[in-house]
Amino acid sequence: MNSSVHTIEGKRILCIADVRGNLSELNRLAREHRADYIIHTGDFGFYDRSSLDRIGERPLKHWIQYSTLIPSQTRSRLLTYPHEAIYRALEQSPQTLLSEFSDFLSGEKKLEVPVYTVWGACEDVAILEKFRSREYQIENLYLLDEASTHLLDVGGVSLRLFGLGGAVVQHKLFDNGEGADTIAGGMGVMWTTALQIGELVELATSVFDASETRVLVTHASPGREGLLAQLALTLHADFTISAGLHFRYNIAYNEFACQPEIDHFRNRLIQSQQQFMQVWESVKDQVEESVDEHQYQLLRNALNVVNRIPPSSSEIEETDIKEKDEIAFKNMWNFNLPDSDYGSLVLSINQGSIASEMKSYGLNVSFRRNNNNSNASTAPQNVQQDNTDTNKKRQSVQRNPFTAYVGGLSNTTMNENDIREFFGVENVTFVKFPIDPTTQLPKAHCYVEFASQAALEQALTKNGTIFRDNKLVINRPNTSFDNRGRNNRVSRGGRSYRDSRVLHD
Repeated sequence: MNSSVHTIEGKRILCIADVRGNLSELNRLAREHRADYIIHTGDFGFYDRSSLDRIGERPLKHWIQYSTLIPSQTRSRLLTYPHEAIYRALEQSPQTLLSEFSDFLSGEKKLEVPVYTVWGACEDVAILEKFRSREYQIENLYLLDEASTHLLDVGGVSLRLFGLGGAVVQHKLFDNGEGADTIAGGMGVMWTTALQIGELVELATSVFDASETRVLVTHASPGREGLLAQLALTLHADFTISAGLHFRYNIAYNEFACQPEIDHFRNRLIQSQQQFMQVWESVKDQVEESVDEHQYQLLRNALNVVNRIPPSSSEIEETDIKEKDEIAFKNMWNFNLPDSDYGSLVLSINQGSIASEMKSYGLNVSFRRNNNNSNASTAPQNVQQDNTDTNKKRQSVQRNPFTAYVGGLSNTTMNENDIREFFGVENVTFVKFPIDPTTQLPKAHCYVEFASQAALEQALTKNGTIFRDNKLVINRPNTSFDNRGRNNRVSRGGRSYRDSRVLHD
């Protein structure tokens, strides 16, 4: 456990998201907002030039698209290149285009205020491992993770910071990808694991002090991920701070303000619980055989988080007791941040009070003033055209009636050749592994097109078969290649069982 106490004379905490390698922006924003220190919610820019060899094409394009370090004209040009040309351009560029991390690591540039950050969904796991082992160190940069907590004594408040980085992808909670330590990632992306959640609970329990104000910092939003909302309840968090999906405005809310009653909040957590348990039941035997005694306890901690379901409103009324979860439902505040170039949040702390100041550069809607009536009259036609294009796309992926859904692909080392081998190369005409556009991570299924009805029927008989540690779910899809559903692309670099704390499923 790494725990530290920082007494800060200043009273302003700048909270920002997604600087994406433009680390000098941290100093500029700190000066602009008169911040004494910074909380950052991930996609920090833990990349150096060697990271290019470890980043997949899709994560790299995603990074380029939202990077503020790359000039807009350069960005537009890069995104038109073939992927090999993108890698060459970044590698040969005299300017730093991927991240300024190396400049700060060498000491050429320095952080002017303390920065506390989780890692995001787009980071290099190899760089994070070196940073966590202290092989890499940057003055004034502190990680928030399952093994580290920081206590800030500021403005009459003892502010306890906890953090959990990476994307939350249910079917990857037991897979550490290419990570060699307790963290999980590969191909330039990172995700959360069940063991990390369990270790964070262990850490929070060991330092619990009722006089402190607890803040949970995550990359993914507890508003979208029920598992993180359950974690916040378990940690007795007073505030959560997370990144948004490239929003233009800050979001501040508590569940009581968004839900008519606690039962609606409860149902969302039950849905998250069911999703987790579905994955857990499919990998339970392999996982329990692979863990030591301490790791098993961490899994128990994670399962306790998953089972943290608030009582229903009727149960609360029957017992006439104000449950802690009901209090959190009304009093725990959640802040969801835009990217750093769109806005920020400042927590101003003085004499025990925590005030908030939100800033957003917002949306530019001045173009509407230039719209004339003729443009307005054509709007429905444009919508109709858009709908027509969408329908064409849907039809284009529904042409083959001999299509099967193949789920249960929690082992991310599988690829298209494995699928063809399993069903017979002569039977398969096409395999699709879609990518989650939000996380840039593969999901847990694919679609397979067969050459004939007989080949499809034969494939359906293999439902429930164990193949390369995956219990396959094979059936007819509701609609072929439903791009809105759970998609999966196989990672090129995934590894198998680990001696580390993170498990392979």
